[in-house]
Amino acid sequence: MLVVIPVYGQHDLTHAVVDDLAREAALVDVAVVDNGGDYSAIGSEDVLRPGSNLGWAAGTNLGTVERRRPEHDGFLWLNNDTRLSTGFVSGLLRCWEETGAGIVGPVYDCHWLHQRLRRAVPVSRYRPRHRHHQAPFIDGTAMFVPATTVDTIGLLDAETFAPVGWGAEIDYSLRAREAGLDLMVTRLSYLNHAKSATGRVVFEGGLQEYAERGLPVAMDGLERKWGPDWRRQAGIDAETQQTAPLLSRFSASRFRSSRSR
Repeated sequence: MLVVIPVYGQHDLTHAVVDDLAREAALVDVAVVDNGGDYSAIGSEDVLRPGSNLGWAAGTNLGTVERRRPEHDGFLWLNNDTRLSTGFVSGLLRCWEETGAGIVGPVYDCHWLHQRLRRAVPVSRYRPRHRHHQAPFIDGTAMFVPATTVDTIGLLDAETFAPVGWGAEIDYSLRAREAGLDLMVTRLSYLNHAKSATGRVVFEGGLQEYAERGLPVAMDGLERKWGPDWRRQAGIDAETQQTAPLLSRFSASRFRSSRSR
């Protein structure tokens, strides 16, 4: 698969995850989209320099389009502030091969309950389980997107959700489900996420400005594209603003799209 990692500073984090990917070098080509223009490669990763900060979504799209080759079965859209369990890539691929999912995500230690382990552990201590769970959407921290999905529904909507990109992964997941594709979370793959590492440095106002510029755009974009009940479609409880826990059963038929036209 082609791994696309947009970055802006924090290169020690990028180097660490590139090292993790090197354990499965036979399965991946790695493209780093250097939005800051100052990344130094530590291995065989390919570095693209767009000349300006495209952000997460547009940077991901650029890397996918520019470095896609016919032999790529799919694309791993990955944050740079992550650490990956042993066999992370092969676990995603195995889930896809066994389920035919339109998007596959790992379990993790981050926000959404439908992907979060009850007890988070360091990636070095994670023990994979051969279990896959249907999901309402896949967190943009790490999304394996088969080439057939990109051919069917296109790339991330970078324009609607600029500049931060929050909401683009929920929109992409809903588009995949609208096209009749299943979304799966696999316990064969696990990651630790440092959370908003880029957001601390990309804006002068730090995390506060990051949230103020990201959240309203995400809410507005999702409502404009999917209507006022987009949370229900995405499996998000209106009161708790959270998804159901990982082991809960998700039925895609309960969340039929009522997308605004």
